Amino acid sequence: MKIKKIVKFAVISIAAVLPFFVSASMVSVGPDNRDVMFQIIHSPMLPATMTAPKETGTLLLSDSPEYATEDGVLYTDLMKGDCRVYFYHVNQMNGPRKIAVMAYNPSDKAAMIYVNRCQFSRPSDEYYRVGKELSLMYYEMVPTSNKIQIPPLSYAVIGQRINAIAIQPEDLYSGIVDMTLPDMLQIFTVIMPYDANPVDFIKKCRYLDSDAVKLRGSFHGMNRELGLVTPYLPSDGIRYITLADGHIDSFLKGKDIIDNRNSENVGNYGVDYNVNLKTKGKGKIHVYFNPQGGEYAGVVEMLYRDDCKLVEVPPAGVYSIGGNDADAMQYIDSFDAGTDVNIHLMPPGAANLPVRLIIVPDNKVQQFIDQVNADKIRQKQQQIVPKHTDSNETLTSGYRKKDKSEKDTVKTEYIDIQIAPAETSLSFSDKNTRAGESNTGIN
Repeated sequence: MKIKKIVKFAVISIAAVLPFFVSASMVSVGPDNRDVMFQIIHSPMLPATMTAPKETGTLLLSDSPEYATEDGVLYTDLMKGDCRVYFYHVNQMNGPRKIAVMAYNPSDKAAMIYVNRCQFSRPSDEYYRVGKELSLMYYEMVPTSNKIQIPPLSYAVIGQRINAIAIQPEDLYSGIVDMTLPDMLQIFTVIMPYDANPVDFIKKCRYLDSDAVKLRGSFHGMNRELGLVTPYLPSDGIRYITLADGHIDSFLKGKDIIDNRNSENVGNYGVDYNVNLKTKGKGKIHVYFNPQGGEYAGVVEMLYRDDCKLVEVPPAGVYSIGGNDADAMQYIDSFDAGTDVNIHLMPPGAANLPVRLIIVPDNKVQQFIDQVNADKIRQKQQQIVPKHTDSNETLTSGYRKKDKSEKDTVKTEYIDIQIAPAETSLSFSDKNTRAGESNTGIN
């Protein structure tokens, strides 16, 4: 009887002090905690009211035929002023190929090309990795200006490094060229055998038909700038900004001159978004990324007055985010209210659109953190509180006499709480995933 009372007393004592030990052993969660982000995505939120987009420059998008089965001109058009070429193609021929960005001067006078950026990915059959790598390089590189002079009625290769890369069969290759053209020039993207001379080849090659997706053309608006109508206040609660859904944020419309048809850039691939986020008030503001169209891999650039932060989405070492997970989120950054931030991102090839930027005030985040911590303490208590013996149960069952050689030990149990980004898919992309197809997630 005395033994039963001692055991009951021990159980009561442990239960009384357990919350102290559990809470002391816990690692405090932060705004990037998976459970915190789950609470955010399931909370009431309102769309932010945005200004009409301001679009500048011309985009030449070359993504059709996405799977090139023969050599030739992938896309071409006359261009002038600030221009961007964004190409994205898979070599589906036997033997290595290369893609060249080229220009033709139709004038009887020499013309200049000022190349501001020239980036390209490593060819690979891991499509999401290619798109993310290209976006990362684009925002990491400092713009420069290289001059190319083209004689009258002549061709020139723009970006010799792009032309030097061998694309093996089944590999995807993608690149970006930003340039300024004072005069009207014919710009080409061309796929050819790796050992071919580009100038000789383009004079005799054929123009390739687009595929069923028809994601190519010339579009006004290589850069799109938009902002909040009024500065964000923490008292506004949780707000979101939708990008590239085709309704709230419209797709670029242009022309495919090879097919002689109107064209639409479904997904706004190759467009440099600049979201001007002005804020007022006090307290921290947190920004999250939420892919809504499906699997996604890219980067987000946060530009402050005196700082810049480049965030990989998903983090380095993770293939993609959002695959079969409509609740996928990733924490981007936090800053003080009253700070103005420019958020840059470019929808990369293979990624699925639309996406949302979610703005959350600190008081909401702290509320969710407290809730998550309380839930974890309660779960831990349920796991490790010992079950006391019933008065009708025997105390001898399951016990053994302790040998004198054994020392009394206290086993401490710790809670391992992973502070991690939003749940992501680690499965590699199916090769049938294509930029701009139905995988944009837009019905």
